[in-house]
Amino acid sequence: KNSKVDDIGDEPMQYVSKFKDVLVAVDANRQNGIENLLKHDQSLDVILLDDAFQHRWVNPGLSILLTSYDSLYTDDFVLPTGNLREPRTGAKRADIILVTKCPANIEENKKNKIKERLKLESYQKLYFSSILYDDFVYSRNSKRLLSDLNDKSFTLITGIANPKPLVNHLNILGFRFEHVQFKDHHEFSVNDIESIKNKSLVLTTEKDFMRLKEKIKDDHIYYLPVKTVIEEGNSFDNLILNFVAKF
Repeated sequence: KNSKVDDIGDEPMQYVSKFKDVLVAVDANRQNGIENLLKHDQSLDVILLDDAFQHRWVNPGLSILLTSYDSLYTDDFVLPTGNLREPRTGAKRADIILVTKCPANIEENKKNKIKERLKLESYQKLYFSSILYDDFVYSRNSKRLLSDLNDKSFTLITGIANPKPLVNHLNILGFRFEHVQFKDHHEFSVNDIESIKNKSLVLTTEKDFMRLKEKIKDDHIYYLPVKTVIEEGNSFDNLILNFVAKF
């Protein structure tokens, strides 16, 4: 809880901030991290690994593979030609495949087409999810309705892999804004920080806010939280809970 974002990264810091009762640990070597976790707390029942599909020294009991609606892994290639970290055949290790960033209320025929393209194994379960944006934006010390920004011009700062859904959401709502886009996990420089400080009103993502809030104490920077809505969410939850209950 005393760690800084520069020590542990923006996503772990987000977990720490949102889930106070969850033990969060960081280790590039997942096997080593798990061994240290168990030494730290031998009563642990569940270890949830984030972004660990390629860490083959760990054999998980349940694997969830995420793939984006507009960039399915079946249409991608291995680095450096594409974004995949291993051949597409590795998807066979997944127990659950979750298609993310889908349009809300995605049509059944589109889901069927995606299922055909993914060529699932008989043991694999397929789910679809969409992004739900909060009605409020939050700063260090306050919150306000997102709709309050309707009559204001602001700067959108993003340092995430795919800001298109957020940009589209704000455009659909009719906001007037300048978009300053950085690469994913961007390390904000001194010049970046000074430039952001000079903006009159800034909106950013919750992940980017984890990095900015330690360097900018002003209250003119807001973040817009998101939630993931999973179709057949109860089925998804029960699948995971039933797996955990076995141990």
